[in-house]
Amino acid sequence: MSAAVAVLASCLLPAFAHAQGSRLPGAIEAGLILRQLDGVKRVLVVAAHPDDEDTALLTTLARGWGVEAAYFSFTRGEGGQNLIGTELGAGLGIIRSGELLAARTIDGAQQFFGRAFDFGYSKTAEETFAKWPRERVLSDLVWTIRRFRPHVLISMWSGTERDGHGHHQVSGLLTREAFDAAGDATRFPEQVAAGVAPWAPLKLYRRPLFELGATAIEIETGALDPLFGLTHHQVAMDSRSQHRSQDFGTALPLGPRSTRLSLVSSRVGGSPMEPLLAGIDTTLASLAADLGETAQADLGSYREAIGRAGSSLNAAGPEAVLPFLGEALRRLERLRAAARAGRESELRRELDRRAHLLMRAILAVAGVRVELRARDDVLVPGQTVLVEARVSSGAGAALELDPPVIDAPPGWSVEGIGADVETEPDDAGPFARFFRQPEVVLDPSTRARIEPGELGLWRYAVTVPADAPPASPWFLEHSRDGDLYQWPLDPDLRTLPFRPPPVHGRVAAVVAAAGERFGIEIEDPVRYRAVDGALGESWRPLQVAPRISVAATAPTLIWPGNRPEPRVIAFRISSFAREVTAGEIGLDLPSGWRAAPEMTPFELAGEGAVQTVGFTVEPPEGEAEGEFFARPRIRIAGAEVPAAHATMIDYPHIEPRLLTGDAAVRIVRFPVRVADRRIGYVMGSGDDGPESIRQLGLDVELIEPGDWEAGRLDRFDTIVLGIRAYEVREDLIAANAELLAWAERGGTVVVQYNRYEFNQGAYAPYPITIGRPAPRVTEEDAPVTLADPRAPVLVEPNRLGPADFEGWIQERGLYFPDAWDDRYQAPLEMADTGEPPSRGSLLAAPVGRGLYIHTSLSFFRQLRAGVPGAFRLWANLLSLDGSRWREIAAQ
Repeated sequence: MSAAVAVLASCLLPAFAHAQGSRLPGAIEAGLILRQLDGVKRVLVVAAHPDDEDTALLTTLARGWGVEAAYFSFTRGEGGQNLIGTELGAGLGIIRSGELLAARTIDGAQQFFGRAFDFGYSKTAEETFAKWPRERVLSDLVWTIRRFRPHVLISMWSGTERDGHGHHQVSGLLTREAFDAAGDATRFPEQVAAGVAPWAPLKLYRRPLFELGATAIEIETGALDPLFGLTHHQVAMDSRSQHRSQDFGTALPLGPRSTRLSLVSSRVGGSPMEPLLAGIDTTLASLAADLGETAQADLGSYREAIGRAGSSLNAAGPEAVLPFLGEALRRLERLRAAARAGRESELRRELDRRAHLLMRAILAVAGVRVELRARDDVLVPGQTVLVEARVSSGAGAALELDPPVIDAPPGWSVEGIGADVETEPDDAGPFARFFRQPEVVLDPSTRARIEPGELGLWRYAVTVPADAPPASPWFLEHSRDGDLYQWPLDPDLRTLPFRPPPVHGRVAAVVAAAGERFGIEIEDPVRYRAVDGALGESWRPLQVAPRISVAATAPTLIWPGNRPEPRVIAFRISSFAREVTAGEIGLDLPSGWRAAPEMTPFELAGEGAVQTVGFTVEPPEGEAEGEFFARPRIRIAGAEVPAAHATMIDYPHIEPRLLTGDAAVRIVRFPVRVADRRIGYVMGSGDDGPESIRQLGLDVELIEPGDWEAGRLDRFDTIVLGIRAYEVREDLIAANAELLAWAERGGTVVVQYNRYEFNQGAYAPYPITIGRPAPRVTEEDAPVTLADPRAPVLVEPNRLGPADFEGWIQERGLYFPDAWDDRYQAPLEMADTGEPPSRGSLLAAPVGRGLYIHTSLSFFRQLRAGVPGAFRLWANLLSLDGSRWREIAAQ
């Protein structure tokens, strides 16, 4: 293979996640497939979260060894932070699920998930099991093992306290338990009754992290792969870099690399230092043993043809490969027929998989490409979308084929469009008119022949039923049962990242090339090809959305109980439909509340159109406190329609996914006061802090990179730094001296939590150190002691007490400093069960005429959730200035 082709392959690897079919050169795609065609080897890697997996190991197994490899994650990572956006919880789970899919597309493995919801950092397995019912979480892994049927199980964690995170410990414990339970028909018999046969993996390994002296085999991951022109470790780092929400972008280092694995248990005996698959029969021959001598001869000829195809691909080029691939396919079809006549279900599975792969390899070598694309990606009920099937033949292949078949869900309609029906031209970007070739639309009812170098084009009108529900990830279709998602009714969806695409196309053809004729059948999802003038081509899945989305500008509205004056509740109404949508919106309120106007008309010109409408809302007389809901009411063409919030989670490195939810506004009323201060805000990572400041009735202005001159800063009374700001704002690092000088002139600086980067720059006016590992309090209900109840941050303008630390969610805080200068006050004390108290959650000290506050409390979670006590403390931090601090401290 030429160096140029290898370099091209390495450049295209990250584009896999957005590709329709393959984007790799045909010889490389075929070479990867050939590695998978001989032998039966399945390996399942198990851990707790997105990012726990060893991508170098997965790449070596799947891309290098041709192993059918997969990664099972107990959670979708919903409890973490988000470097790239403001999504948390379920929205973050969608992002991290998409990142795992993007990673697997590069490293070649499959991806499975359990039902466990990531409730945040846990320090012990006991705390984790208190929220994850042990048997139910175990059953998810057992189900996956029985469906995937791995020969080798690899646990990324040991199941001991060495693993740190309680989720990691549970992952290690349950993987060991599942190794035995999956093969026991008396465990989870409901799975067996559902048709999932027991399966006992033959070996169990674990990664001996932090155990340099442990007995372990080493799997080389740094070897150069001639197909890619990269080492498997380098390919894996491309895979690893898809975890962008976790700040995991990484370099592609040269040099030797390896993964160490320790043998925990083996059902085939052998030494702990034997190779990973030693002692395991990985041949097809053992599965085909009962099919007779003819089948065994066919199997031998199949293996010989595969071997010669691989040698020819590397040495002689594609033309010499096709005869061997054809011979392999013919032998394989004979084996499939023999297997269908018998009862060898495991053999049929393996032969069917190889037939599918072989057909892909033949098309790749013959230069045949199939594209199934729609003219729109976000569809609404009742919409008709144009779907095109494009089949292109390379220079050496002719095709004979029936019109492609478009498969859609029940209730959808598919109609072929004849060549005499005009349609709008395909928009392929700003320069398409210079390169567009004449397109000949083929008759959707007759067989066609495509000569080498030609393009076959078929068109179909696909109509979405008027009552089609909006797309939603299956794990969000029902409310969680505690900290577990509910399985979908369709058992085939269990453990899958998302639902499969709704529309597929099937192409059956006879390929004539290099003197050979191959019967092939390929099925692919129909997708939308997007062309961006800046980014080029990308492919997006088809999704059904509601015609309109109704989104509150503030889904949780903090309404101070001491402010009876009316407030405006606003909604953004946006359209997913291409045609004009007009209607009315009103507001349903609790008894005693009033809104004006009663109904407001709206008109949306088409897809992407947005209109904001507002209602002036008055609460009932008196100091009403508590939780209330304002629900939008939509009427279109005189009929009530559901008011749903739908948003597209869309980032360049993952496939977009629609997230739907309730459009109601949650109103939280409680007593809170805040001083009239001018607030500047430095945005951090995954931060929506400015909205919480506006909720208190204050104006807030974002501080951009060019705003650090003294004259501009002096217009603020308080400057707030968003979470992890020193990690993502280089301008803040460069201007830190100006920020501290501003504080000395009388300003108040509020610094939210940072990670270890904070230690590197001495950014605080007096020393603050975040230890490794950093203290954190993960129990959201951990007792909080007011160690200094007279501290200014606890008394004005809101006097705080123990009740203000009730109702917090997920955690108290993270990355606490464990050492600080004596000039700081540390008025709060808290700890998780069984741990010594920590006072690093909130530090405050006067600086010149101003004030410096450092807090590691998880305000970014509490404020979004509308936790009253967190808002009262937040208001105090925003309100204080240096002079008032000194007055209170002197009392």
